[in-house]
Amino acid sequence: MTLIYFLIVIGILVFVHELGHFVMAKRAGVRVEKFSLGFGPKLFGFKKGDTEYLISALPLGGYVKMAGENPDEAPTGSSDEFQSKTVWQRMGIGVAGPLTNIVLAFMIMPIVYMIGTYSEGPAKVGYVESNSPAERAGFASGDVIKKINGRTINDWTKAITLIAVNPETDVEVVVDRQGEKKTFTLHPATATEMKIGTSGLVPDVPAEIGRLRPGLPAEKAGLQVNDKIISVDGKTIYHWNQFSLLIRDGGGKTVSVLIERNGTRIKKTVTPIMDNGRYVIGIEPILKLVLKKHDFFESLSLGFNKTIDFIDLTFITLQKLLTFDISIKTLGGPVMIAQMSGQAAAAGLATFLSLLAMISISLGILNLLPIPVLDGGLILFLLIEAVRGKPLPRRTMEIAQSMGAAILIMLIAVVSYNDIMRMFFNK
Repeated sequence: MTLIYFLIVIGILVFVHELGHFVMAKRAGVRVEKFSLGFGPKLFGFKKGDTEYLISALPLGGYVKMAGENPDEAPTGSSDEFQSKTVWQRMGIGVAGPLTNIVLAFMIMPIVYMIGTYSEGPAKVGYVESNSPAERAGFASGDVIKKINGRTINDWTKAITLIAVNPETDVEVVVDRQGEKKTFTLHPATATEMKIGTSGLVPDVPAEIGRLRPGLPAEKAGLQVNDKIISVDGKTIYHWNQFSLLIRDGGGKTVSVLIERNGTRIKKTVTPIMDNGRYVIGIEPILKLVLKKHDFFESLSLGFNKTIDFIDLTFITLQKLLTFDISIKTLGGPVMIAQMSGQAAAAGLATFLSLLAMISISLGILNLLPIPVLDGGLILFLLIEAVRGKPLPRRTMEIAQSMGAAILIMLIAVVSYNDIMRMFFNK
């Protein structure tokens, strides 16, 4: 099923991208010889008018073949060839594919909100880890994050992402502390070899039991799902992470846990055991997510704003990658997309469509990069042609295309290596 969902995602994104090129080419009067989903040998297809529509063997891409498109081909002077069109017509054809991918995201996201999304609530700080960047900056439990570097924060997902892409960088954070606005300068530390920023800010997760692991100390001691943990050895517990750290760092000694169950407070004695290198008692927190559906007009507004957020975060991440502030090990290729597609589909249609929108935006923006062999490279050549009044020399374009191809091959090698490492060596 993961493979099927992956092919659905790739098929939709490639079709939309190539459709953008195809429609603009037709509007400009360019003869389109082939419209193919996939590369390589033809599996099946049909011809209508001047165009042959194909499904090809390798599904990781597609192409639109236009008459006179290849600069190596000697132009015949026919008015329906790509090279016969004006610079601005050709540029419109080049930019149409990436822009169609971005437009697709704007169309998908309102549907996501109409289907319904699980609300995680505001970015409320439940716990500040000791000796963390957040503690040094002055954050406290109960702070609600409102802005990071001027960007409005509505949930933890955006907050954590902006912190993650700013390791070892001063970040301005505006919080609401019991109705009072406060501004802090947070300097996220670098976590792991991937250079991901971490702050020590932990979401507000109440110390309530959501699941018991069979046969472990908590179950044996009589703890139950929905029990609320009040204190450990007389120390009041305000947050799940606080409780987890007390157990983990307690050295395995027996602890007295005060819980609240159906309005009644009960004491239990539990002895942690070692599991995968740390002390545990075998419980997991309760996650309270509320499914919320929105009407048509509200969904349009929410979907538009979320798509803008996706675009903004994509540009930030791209800039951090290009400046090596974030490791290239965070990049993923087809295998990662396939895994994410399967996981998103299992989580529901809304999650699957959200992933489709995010990947579509990434595809659109990456294709606009001014790298020869990408759409952005074609646009760069055409801009130079518009300024010079004539195309670049053929030899110059050939060299640029070869360099662009080398860069693309290197990128494919990197993401493929990352995929393999995640599959077989990820801990």
